[in-house]
Order: sequence, then C-alpha cells, then structure tokens
Amino acid sequence: MWDNQVEHFSGEYTVITYDVRGFGKSSAAMDRYTDADDLELLLDHLKVEKSVLIGVSNGGRISFDFAVEHPDRVMAMVLVDPGIKGYRSSGPEEDALWDDFNLKSEEQNALIREGKFREAAVMDVEIWTPMLTGDMREKITNIALENARVYSPGSDPFELQVSPEPPAFTRLDALKMPILMVVGDHDLPGMIVLARRVHEMIPHSRMITIKGADHVPSLSRPEEFTRIVQDFLKNVK
Repeated sequence: MWDNQVEHFSGEYTVITYDVRGFGKSSAAMDRYTDADDLELLLDHLKVEKSVLIGVSNGGRISFDFAVEHPDRVMAMVLVDPGIKGYRSSGPEEDALWDDFNLKSEEQNALIREGKFREAAVMDVEIWTPMLTGDMREKITNIALENARVYSPGSDPFELQVSPEPPAFTRLDALKMPILMVVGDHDLPGMIVLARRVHEMIPHSRMITIKGADHVPSLSRPEEFTRIVQDFLKNVK
C-alpha cells in the first residue's frame, strides 16, 4: 500500500513499514495480543526511540492506541481516515450514516462464508476505494484477496486483538504532539464524521480533506497526499 510513499520519503527519512498480525506476510494471531505492544516491540528491536506514525484506517487506530500509551515516543502523527477504539456516536443521525455500509458488510460476510473470497475482495474495494481505477484497482484487489484469510474462521486477528484500556477515544487529551488528519471526500460518510469529531476534540490538530480521494488517499491521490505529508513533516521538529 505504501510503496509510492516509501520510495519518496526514504531519500530523506528512515522509513519503516510492517505487516500487522494476520495481514501480509505476518502470521495469524494464536493468542490474545495488542497491536500497540507489537509496535513497541518492533521499535525497540530496531532501536527507534521516537518516530512519526503514519497510519490509514486500522493503521490510524493502531497509531492512536500506541500514542495514548506511549506519547513520549511519538514525535507526530499523520492519521488518514482513521479508526479509533472507544468511539461514541453523536446519535441516531450519525448511526444512520452506516446503514448502507452495514448492509453491504452483511453481503460481503455471506460471500466469505461461501468461500467466494475474490468476490468479497472486489466488494471490499468497491466499498472502501471506489476512486481507484485500472492497474491500481487490480493491485489493491489482489492485496485484499491475499488478506482474505484474516476473515477465515479461527484466524480473524480482530477477535484476539485487545486495545489498551481506557480506550483511545477517551484519552485524546494525552496527545500533545503535532497531529495531521487527512480525509478523502469520497470516504464513507460515517468515517468523515468520525474524523471531523476527533479533530475537533484535539484542538491543536490540523485536518485536510483531499478532493477526489476515497478511504485511502495515499492510493487514490498519491501525489497530493505525499505533498501534504511532506509539508507537514518539514514543520515537525
């Protein structure tokens, strides 16, 4: 997912990417674990005392989890259409924004149960990255298909992943580092509202909306996304 950005930023920065448990080439979880602890162990192993965290979607959720537990180890964060543990809806109107997504998720889960993983991967791409076309759309579909095993019975990492308590949404005041939130204007309506609310709860954060981008702006608008992140990093001391 991050190939373009790794190539761009590695000339000036040390860039680290990794596959979280159950995804990519990482093995599936067998016992309860915490993504934030895994990230801490990785940084310890690499002897990285402090870093800038850049995460999209679930990667944003992991960034939040790590940052509220270890704020002294985070120089800054770039949170891209992020998830966050402990999020509380503002009410029925916000809940209704997820109705269409929930229906599509039920259809997708039915395909997975039937073993129709490619069909499920195609649906996943249509839901989350509708702005991708051509080779890039095929690439992300193949990535989704390779990760289809995370939804197989007995290997779903989300069933064993345990986030820190209290959840990050209730500990936003612990985040004093520079924070940039990036949102695609074609992301799911519920995700856009979530990002906006979290941004408003972190007074010093900055939020940028990329037009024509979906849930993964780094893929749907890579050049604009990279420029925005580069400008942000220049101002991080």
